[in-house]
Amino acid sequence: MSWMTLYFKELRLTRTKFLLNIIFLIMVAALFYFLIVRYSPFFVTLTIPLIIVHLFYMFFAMFDSLRQEWKQKTTVFWLNIPSSGWHLLTAKFVAAMTQLFASLLATFMIVYFLLKRSSGMFADTQIPEFLIEQYESYWWILFIGIFMASIQSGVVATFIYMMGKSIRKIGWLLGIGISILGSWFWFKFSETAIYKGLTEWGVILHEKELIDSFNFHFDANIGEPNFDMGVANEVNLYIGTQIVDLLMVVVVLLICAWLLDHKVEA
Repeated sequence: MSWMTLYFKELRLTRTKFLLNIIFLIMVAALFYFLIVRYSPFFVTLTIPLIIVHLFYMFFAMFDSLRQEWKQKTTVFWLNIPSSGWHLLTAKFVAAMTQLFASLLATFMIVYFLLKRSSGMFADTQIPEFLIEQYESYWWILFIGIFMASIQSGVVATFIYMMGKSIRKIGWLLGIGISILGSWFWFKFSETAIYKGLTEWGVILHEKELIDSFNFHFDANIGEPNFDMGVANEVNLYIGTQIVDLLMVVVVLLICAWLLDHKVEA
């Protein structure tokens, strides 16, 4: 069975849950729109959790997708598909990534629409206009950050589940423990010169550009305070960081695929 066949199979199997997710987003957006128009534009701040929750989208998507194989007793069939563990897992993973992308993009569009709708309803429109300007300029940074973080959470869920099905009784605990310990080591490694040498190339966004975008001044003629929002530390964003993070995801998926091929039992 080809990888594309497996991929579309996963999309088809998870289609109902994905559509329910999109319907839920639309219903929540309609509720927020009503609250903004009827009561207060400050209800636009409720859109923040809609974005943040996507940090865990891949974690729950992968955990649920794998759990369904055992819950519906299709594990024997799934494990005996004439494809490698790499194909089986990555088909699920990329299908979940596709749905994450669509859901996150829809959420960002909803947030932008509600920001635009509420901006003219504030007594002082200077701050909402500033926020819209920043959103229009840098939404993609937040999008990439959440997308990458969610992918990482998804690979953690995959690893924990594979460990749980590979080693009876203590596999789940081992998977969680290794994930926590691995995250700690990776955090420490990210502070080293070696990591910086591997990742600090291909600047996406310069520190100066961020500082300039966050240095704004209220109109002094109306006696408002003058704010100077600077960035104390170097915050350049690099393509290298994203590439290295993706490579680590691939490495962990390879480990999971090996476990699926050699250790996981139906």
